[in-house]
Amino acid sequence: METAPPPKRRRTETDAGSEPDPPAPPLTRSTEYWFDGGDIVLQVESTQFRLLKSILSMHSSVFRDMFTIPLPKDEPTPPVVVLPGDTAQDWTLLLGVIFPKSFSTELPPFRLVAAMLRLSKKYDFPLFRKECVRRLKEEFPTSLAEYNKVSAGWTFLTLGNEEILLSVVSLAREIGLPSILPLTYCLVVGGDENLSMTKILDPDDRSVNATDRLACLIGHARLLKLESTTMFAWLNCEVEPREIPSETCNDRVACNAAVVKVFFRLFNPHPQFWILHEWRKNWEDGICRPCRKKAKDIYDAGRETCWQQLPAVFGLPDWEELDTLDFE
Repeated sequence: METAPPPKRRRTETDAGSEPDPPAPPLTRSTEYWFDGGDIVLQVESTQFRLLKSILSMHSSVFRDMFTIPLPKDEPTPPVVVLPGDTAQDWTLLLGVIFPKSFSTELPPFRLVAAMLRLSKKYDFPLFRKECVRRLKEEFPTSLAEYNKVSAGWTFLTLGNEEILLSVVSLAREIGLPSILPLTYCLVVGGDENLSMTKILDPDDRSVNATDRLACLIGHARLLKLESTTMFAWLNCEVEPREIPSETCNDRVACNAAVVKVFFRLFNPHPQFWILHEWRKNWEDGICRPCRKKAKDIYDAGRETCWQQLPAVFGLPDWEELDTLDFE
């Protein structure tokens, strides 16, 4: 934090051949958060917010401590505090929570949660931080049982118009929340719409971090192999003894034919990821009752195995260690 922007260095003769710095944008007052009774001005980028010290101190220990420091006698009134590294958009979103204009029961959009997490961690807004972390962890849980509860769609957040999974990955790395990375990576490579994977596969897309691109590409291949040997071991016709038809099969010919049909339906021409999906009833068509039960048991046990190995698939520590690495 700074109390004033640093003075610009004068150009010298050695600078004559270089391009001059672009002019700084003019300072503007926030149209929403400029309070006449405010006793502190926060300057973020080129936007100034006139706020109340008492409100900021109530929410943030960082600002509470800052305001106990005596100011120089020649400090303007109200004093201006420059916050480098922040964005005016993030602060506008956070101030919308601190100074709400209406009562809302709607789920927060991801961009609001991201802004609140960045700023609440940096300036210690503990209540906001804990609530945002809770929502992210419940949206991207570490247990398969919890994921099954939210697999139908977004439950604790709302989306904007853009695909945001890679933004979730970036935020998790930025703030230190690695426990949500395995599932987020899995959604990137195996989600239904797969819009994020399109960006991963585009080597010219500079918005994708190299570490994340490599993790997704390697994880994609590993996950396909892992699913085939665990969840879909009941479809493997090349391994003896065969899982299906089972030892208690009522009609080996019919069950064998049904399994072949399911195999071609799921994996021809292109394989898909199924770790994100529970057992499908239409896979049971033409399969006798004993074989159905064994196939489903194999699938469910294999899905749990895949989930437990999901962090390793993407080159991460196991679930338990990831939990201990979270900043909160």
